[in-house]
Amino acid sequence: MRTRRIGHLSASFILVISISLGIVGYLIMTGEQMVSRHTPQIDAAMEIKVNATLAHLWFEEIISGDSNEQIDDVWSYLDESDWYARALLEGGKNHEGTFVPLKSADMRRQIESVRVSLGKFRTIAEQRFSNYEASLPGSGIDQEFDRIFAGFIDQADQVETLLQESIALELSKFKQTAVFLTTILAVTGVVLAIILYRLEMQRNQHLHKIEQTSRKIETQNTKLDYLAHFDTVSGLPNRTLFTDRLDQAVGHARRKSNCVAVLFIDLDRFKSVNDRLGHARGDEILKLTAKRLKQCLRSDDTVARIGGDEFTVILADLDDHKKAATAAGSVAEHITLKLAKPFDIGGLKVDLSASIGIAIYPIDANEADALLINSDHAMYEAKQDIRGSFCFFSREIENRVTQELQIGHDLHNAIKENQFTVHYQPQYELQNGSVVGFEALVRWEHPKQGLLTPFSFMRVAEDTGLIEEIDLYVLNSVCRQQQEWKQQGLPAGKIAVNFSAALFSRKDIAKIIASHLAEYCISNHEIEIEITESAMLKEMNHTQQLFEKLTNIGISIAIDDFGTGYSSMSYLQNFSAKVLKIDRSFVHDIDRNRTTQAIMLSMLELARNLNMEVVAEGVETPQEKAFIMSTGCRFGQGYLLGNPMTAEQAYALLLSEQENNVSVLSPREV
Repeated sequence: MRTRRIGHLSASFILVISISLGIVGYLIMTGEQMVSRHTPQIDAAMEIKVNATLAHLWFEEIISGDSNEQIDDVWSYLDESDWYARALLEGGKNHEGTFVPLKSADMRRQIESVRVSLGKFRTIAEQRFSNYEASLPGSGIDQEFDRIFAGFIDQADQVETLLQESIALELSKFKQTAVFLTTILAVTGVVLAIILYRLEMQRNQHLHKIEQTSRKIETQNTKLDYLAHFDTVSGLPNRTLFTDRLDQAVGHARRKSNCVAVLFIDLDRFKSVNDRLGHARGDEILKLTAKRLKQCLRSDDTVARIGGDEFTVILADLDDHKKAATAAGSVAEHITLKLAKPFDIGGLKVDLSASIGIAIYPIDANEADALLINSDHAMYEAKQDIRGSFCFFSREIENRVTQELQIGHDLHNAIKENQFTVHYQPQYELQNGSVVGFEALVRWEHPKQGLLTPFSFMRVAEDTGLIEEIDLYVLNSVCRQQQEWKQQGLPAGKIAVNFSAALFSRKDIAKIIASHLAEYCISNHEIEIEITESAMLKEMNHTQQLFEKLTNIGISIAIDDFGTGYSSMSYLQNFSAKVLKIDRSFVHDIDRNRTTQAIMLSMLELARNLNMEVVAEGVETPQEKAFIMSTGCRFGQGYLLGNPMTAEQAYALLLSEQENNVSVLSPREV
């Protein structure tokens, strides 16, 4: 009987042990399956949003010009985000693990929605990157870009939420099962207790790993939320958060029938300072700017950095338009004074200023997007007027912006349809009245407005990037005209061609000039390149290298509008320019203005010491001509001497000179 009982006990013990081992194996296997299944799923949900957010951040940096990132990196991040979404739907495998397709119909529908939103985001990013006109003020594509990205973030957040809820439910059931089985195993004794203890330890490890992953997601979400809504350099709200707050402020003002003022702030000359000092010091300036801006505002006002050196301010809950204008003007004045104080960057004093545009809801715009755009237009007006000032939006500005947008559209057609022509203003040797050359001046034969001077369209051409094509058209026309006149036996002397800063900054510009001379068989001394002081000093190293290249191939360089740029003559010794063109502002009424007389004499003395020729621009009266001649200035240009003329009129002038046996010489040959 005892043997039988022992046998039964042994069998029972073996059965209990077997059951216990089965339970242990079940719990271990289930826990490991949960970890192997859910950890990659959690990582995938996180990577969907991480990669898309990085793509959004790099894209904004590329558009603003503050980053050396490549656009291919943006597309790579978006592809990576889509891969993880497909892994949750179809399964997949990478270095992070094996992804098991989700079975929940709700989650699969949500992930499909995420992929649709991601596709929309990529499409508008490609449109915005490839289409410059779509990013012009008033297009609204930048706000649509941010709205689509915000919608994608919401969809991705819902995926994470559903996944965490699913895991939490499964984890809860697993915990309940484990507790129940652990209770059963407790009656099997100390041996089984040891086994259960080890099992519990393993279970806790699995649970801890899952909890660590959940905490990682929470931490990452916090970081992503910050990156999505705040600027990492200044710590201020970014464009996305600013847009949201402006929408709220306008909505509140609409309900309360009060006003909202938006200030659009742009740092003057920040790009040149940033290029000279480096991006690290540029970032320090942006941080100090953010600090100063906050000092000028109330605690409940919003100040944001929306890109580059552009900041915006929201002044909400203003009772009426008069009070809003007063408050906005006071804040703008305070900001201009605050930012005009030198910045101390590592012991280096940096002087900057800010141009500010102001728009007020509902007078200037009824919607948040339009309010921001109009404040931007007003800022641009302030920058064009007097830098370091502020300007309120007005209907005159709106009309001008509309006109400029139309001009920009017409300019594209003008280039396609070859509507430009070149006029030539003669330059004279003042003592004997002989023509020594011409300055080439572009004109636009507008189909509706008639003949337009550069004053009517040059600023728009620079803003739209079309100025380079116009400059190259003039260069090509001048070379072709020189060739034609030479073949007719009428040498025109030297023809000066104006180069914009955009064309002058091209790395291959020396090759372009040389190829034009070779194509039309033009001698180097028959073309002169004119560049303004301000354009010449934007990139000093490039300018110096280009001057050397052009000098080596015999191309003369003239500094145009001399005296109106940086007012620093020390740079002249570093550049091999041959001609100074004194701006017309110093020539006007020079016979009666002792100050400009002194400046003119100083410039001439400087030019003589540097072995440079001088051309006085804007000679319009006999008195001005007489005084300029008395100073020893040899060459002049202006309406008194000769108006800008067509190529046919210039030909007649050259023919008349030849018939009168007057030689046509260049300034260096006289």
